Amino acid sequence: MNDFPRIHGKSAEAWTCTTCKTNLTDFTFLMPLRVDSEKRKENADTSISFILRHFDATIIVAEGDESKRYYNDFQTDKFLHCFIHDESVFFHKTKYINRLIELSSTRFIAVWDADVIAPPDQILESVTVLRQGKAIISIPYDGRVYVCDNSLSDLFRRVPRTELLLKLVPALPLMYGHCSTGGIFIANREKYLEAGGENESILGWGPEDFERVKRVEILNQKIHFSSGPLFHLWHPRGRTSWYTDEETEIRNRRELINTCRYEGE
Repeated sequence: MNDFPRIHGKSAEAWTCTTCKTNLTDFTFLMPLRVDSEKRKENADTSISFILRHFDATIIVAEGDESKRYYNDFQTDKFLHCFIHDESVFFHKTKYINRLIELSSTRFIAVWDADVIAPPDQILESVTVLRQGKAIISIPYDGRVYVCDNSLSDLFRRVPRTELLLKLVPALPLMYGHCSTGGIFIANREKYLEAGGENESILGWGPEDFERVKRVEILNQKIHFSSGPLFHLWHPRGRTSWYTDEETEIRNRRELINTCRYEGE
């Protein structure tokens, strides 16, 4: 138990059972991060703790900012944190994901935003599909992302059980309807790189998630969606959660259109 962090005043024994972790040593969890609020930091703590509690796997966080803002007490060699000095106003998420993929060496990767939670069973459904070679990418939910308000997010941080969130689904609002594709994606590392990896022409916050899925579909590669929802923990919406400016927004959308034009060729 000594290798599991203390978080939110709870001991390791309160939240984890080493023998209950699922062996995902052939996966590396990857998290691009810019801490623009205290809640973003708390969400990252919660998501990382959640991953380490449920899965025997390595997680790498790449923080890009003017100065290091993410500090933690995860006492485990399964957690790696790299800081990259970056003075850019926008957070070039696609670039950071590609660097994270380069840092990983496992057969599979799981790219996980700091603010989201997926029930473990849904992750394992995606894992099974990828291990069986039935898809090169799996989205571990079915397109529904439910918004957790500040109070519910605080409750989950204290009691990180997805059963609680699942019971509240009928009362929660959807973030973007029933067709979301972002938050988490899990992939065969080599085959995803062969499909182009992340599109670094998309800058900052934008349509990178839709572009990723559309590009893989155009290449006639299989994408899988697990059954069940994703949950988004609350945080203030700063610069990393919206378009940087109108010019960048237009540029990003044109890049998505350019990808779509390749269909049928």
